[in-house]
Amino acid sequence: MRSVKDCGRHRDAPAARAWLRLPLILCVAGCSTLAAGQVVQQPTADAVAAQAASRPAAPPPAAIQTVQEAVGAGIPPALARAAEQAVETYPAIAAAKSAIRASSSELRAARWGRFPSVNIEAATLDDRIGRIRPGLQVNQPLWTGGRISGAIQRAQASTRVAAAQLEETALDILLRLSTSYFEIARTIQLEAILKESLSEHQRLVESMERRVTQEVSPRSDLDLARSRAAQVRQEMTTVSAQRYSALQRFYELVGDTNFELGPVPEYSESRHHPAAEGAVVEALQCSPALRRRKAEAEVALAEAKVAKASIYPQVGLLGSYTDNEGAQVGLSVRAQTSGGLAPFASAEAARSRAQTADLQISVAERESRETVVLDVVENTSARGRIEASSAAAEAAGAVTDSFMRQFITGRRTWLDVMNAVRESNAARIGLTEAKIGAMASATRLRLRTCRWTPQAG
Repeated sequence: MRSVKDCGRHRDAPAARAWLRLPLILCVAGCSTLAAGQVVQQPTADAVAAQAASRPAAPPPAAIQTVQEAVGAGIPPALARAAEQAVETYPAIAAAKSAIRASSSELRAARWGRFPSVNIEAATLDDRIGRIRPGLQVNQPLWTGGRISGAIQRAQASTRVAAAQLEETALDILLRLSTSYFEIARTIQLEAILKESLSEHQRLVESMERRVTQEVSPRSDLDLARSRAAQVRQEMTTVSAQRYSALQRFYELVGDTNFELGPVPEYSESRHHPAAEGAVVEALQCSPALRRRKAEAEVALAEAKVAKASIYPQVGLLGSYTDNEGAQVGLSVRAQTSGGLAPFASAEAARSRAQTADLQISVAERESRETVVLDVVENTSARGRIEASSAAAEAAGAVTDSFMRQFITGRRTWLDVMNAVRESNAARIGLTEAKIGAMASATRLRLRTCRWTPQAG
């Protein structure tokens, strides 16, 4: 429904003068209205506080950003270079940046809602065939019940959502990249241990073959040696497949199948056990998922504001010109309903979605705390496992040599020797996995707490 207050017709003025006068009147009224609207529609203190809380926290002073800093902190050089290359070339990063540009355009479009809307039409009527009758209508919003300010707030929050999604995508890529890298390192070291183990088993098989030929040992001992050697070959095949899969994931993330991985990283107790104190707090401040959830909550609140505003009428300054009526300027009140009380139901649905978004913030906080605590636990336990596995590997090697000598003198069985060999290899494998676990968990902690923030090269 719309009503226009006629401020006077100008039939006595030429059409050209009316066309020139109408935009001038609307410009003066619209500019003053726009300035007033800008003052009235300023965000409240709560909105400013929420916006400040949703901004990403500054990284700690000791944040690692360059390859040289990363290497000095214990990050393998190849992983540091791969991280910079991945955040620069991976397609998901480009898609997230495109989403930021789109949200920025939507913000500009929302701000244009404060300016007048112009409708121009031309019609040919029956009174004179071929004559074109122009029409112009300009509407400057004066009061919209919060539609325009809500749309602007929603667009601003959407830009923060897009920015957080970019950081979240980069973090996900870096976590996957580090996992693949340390999986490659783990499988390479396991393959080396299994190759040595296979050589040792093969030597034992050959020794037992001679003893069986000489009828010193039963054939069952030879079958046992061959069975254990076959098991080692099977483990080597499995580890080789795992290494190949990790390599493919790594190359896809980096985008370069010729990327040089360099030597296997070496464990350092001083560099691969970062301080766990304050890690949870830093992770909550750094978490892009948490910032995204907060921004999504702001989007939901703005949508609820827009939905509520749709219930109220809109007031505007209306100007029009036609050949028949000339130029007119007046106030317009426009109210529109769709499906009876549907706007009220839509506003209630928007409020419910805002409550859901608030609850998702708590979910994101819990998930962030959980992942960081698990990494801290893994890194701490890895230190103890390394100490225990080192002692176990050293002792198992000595036991194997002792059992071999005792077997020759008849004081140990062949099964005792084979079990000692297996335990020695298991201890070496456990030591390797503990060291790789310490390096991997330390890297994840640095990423999740923004202690390491790789920059695009």
